[in-house]
Amino acid sequence: MDSTKNTDFDTLQPLLKCFDYLKPYYIDTLDVIGVMLEMILLKIKKPKQYSSLLSTANKTKTSNKLLEVLKTTLKEPKYTTLLLTQESKINPIKILRFIEQSHISKISNELIEEFLHLITQKKTSNKLYFYSTPSEINRLLVGILDIKDNDEVYNPCYGMGSVFLCLPSKKIKLYGEELDSKLSYLARLIASISGIEETHLGVGDILENPLFRVKKNTQSTKQSVQSKNSTINSQDFDFMKFDKILCNPPLNAQMSTENLKDDMRFREMGILAKSYPELVFLVHSLAHLKQKGVFIVRNQTLLKSSLEGKLRSYLCQNGLIEAIIELPKNIFPHQNYDFSVIVISKGNKEILHINANNEHFFAKDGKYNRLKNIERLLEIYRYKKLTPHSALTPLEKISPKDLRAQSYINLRLVPPTPLPITAKTKKLAKDFSLQDLGVEIFRGQRVQGTSQDEPIEFYDIGIADFAICGFTQSFEAKKDKGNATKIYKYRIKPYDILLSLRGVSPKIAIVGQNAFAKKEVLQKDGVSFSSINMIPSVVNAGIIVLRAPSKQVAIGLYCYFFSTQGEEALSRLYKTSTDSAIDTQSLHSLRVPSDYDKGSMDKIARLDNAKERIYAIEWEIQGIKDGK
Repeated sequence: MDSTKNTDFDTLQPLLKCFDYLKPYYIDTLDVIGVMLEMILLKIKKPKQYSSLLSTANKTKTSNKLLEVLKTTLKEPKYTTLLLTQESKINPIKILRFIEQSHISKISNELIEEFLHLITQKKTSNKLYFYSTPSEINRLLVGILDIKDNDEVYNPCYGMGSVFLCLPSKKIKLYGEELDSKLSYLARLIASISGIEETHLGVGDILENPLFRVKKNTQSTKQSVQSKNSTINSQDFDFMKFDKILCNPPLNAQMSTENLKDDMRFREMGILAKSYPELVFLVHSLAHLKQKGVFIVRNQTLLKSSLEGKLRSYLCQNGLIEAIIELPKNIFPHQNYDFSVIVISKGNKEILHINANNEHFFAKDGKYNRLKNIERLLEIYRYKKLTPHSALTPLEKISPKDLRAQSYINLRLVPPTPLPITAKTKKLAKDFSLQDLGVEIFRGQRVQGTSQDEPIEFYDIGIADFAICGFTQSFEAKKDKGNATKIYKYRIKPYDILLSLRGVSPKIAIVGQNAFAKKEVLQKDGVSFSSINMIPSVVNAGIIVLRAPSKQVAIGLYCYFFSTQGEEALSRLYKTSTDSAIDTQSLHSLRVPSDYDKGSMDKIARLDNAKERIYAIEWEIQGIKDGK
């Protein structure tokens, strides 16, 4: 299906009523899902016995018989404990009727998938959103993997296994590891409901005791059995290789990464931050990779941090990244992060980037967004299409410091060489990018609070220092200690334009000529005289600096950005950028009209006069409030 599921809500009502009926009887909501899955599996596996139970009017007799039938149906070792018990005060006839009314056997897995989506992703009051993945994301991941009959598919953190409901082939061998035994039980029920022929879903810790290892030069189809003396780094064992790997890791997982440097899987990757469990699962999965894997990661892991830098370099240098798809914002409940799908395979010479953080690929659904046009995304991926939402970049032009999709799509859309700005080209061109205009762009830095601090007087500029309009001529936060080398390297200059890094509506300032001047009265031989001392100033990490090649360009750009047209252009960048944080690539490619500086000298003078009048009124109002 191309957009969000359109399962008839009336068809879902019996399942939702059953869920609401069972909730008061269980402390753990996962148990409610488990009971329903047990009954659904019974309905599918033993339809005649199910109908017979339904026709029994006596609650006690039905309850006893139901438990007997369930135990018979779920007699395999993988179903260790029934969640529906003899002691329960639940009326089993009600549950049987609710399941019967849903016509579950006629709608295959689609109804169950949408039901799980509703109670885990949409009804967030159930607090189950950590345990499953939105159904559209599942379909995107499965579509990328292109799973075929006889494939061996592995999931290192399968959770409750909701993704199993949309696997296209049932003739596969499904492997997985999960730390939580209750989630594992639910996943095994779902795998059986889905009709998957062979499953090996274990409970274990992938770091301390990964389950799927075999003696070297063999490839077992079963979970390997090892002695207690077998270690992860044993030379006698290899990790089993799987055709396809599927992973949406739990972000709330607490992972101990202290000993990973001695682990053969992680040795080449450097230190991984424990705050990014998705990278631990990704690196672990590389040891199992045969053909292709898909992983959901936070966008922060795709740029900057030196801790993850070695891993990104390793993936790029070894041609392991096939594609990176940036997902829409606000697609996972109660997550303040932005996410991407990274597709891992072998022998890649280029990386496909797709930006699905675009209204073409998502629709509003209550408080959150849902992915749509999934087939279009898969078409772009499969055929490596170049569109306004995608870019295909050779590995030699990839920077491991920033692997985000939007960065490379913006880069593709920027002219390859800056256009020289002359009187003639200004007449011919309709607009220019900031790169065309020769604007240098950099982000503010942290320059204090380390062992390299030394006595130095400087201003630390924040957004609170921005003048309401016109030139910003003074700053408040004076410091007396910091890293002098960084302060002089990143100090700002007159006519630099300052822009807030984050926000919905941009905050902007232009630095005045005398902003750094400090007037001091000195005495020499009994004579007083004035001295102007220039104090270095730096902006904090929440500000981006635009340094134009000339005063004229700087003032012209500031006046344009101050205008309604310019403000709207900047606002669009904030709305479409990662974490609502504007980035330098997006700014470099931002187009401004060729007459951006028209009348700018007059406008800046008027803005400066308006600023002084506003301040005078504010001082007068404050004086009245103070009783003066």
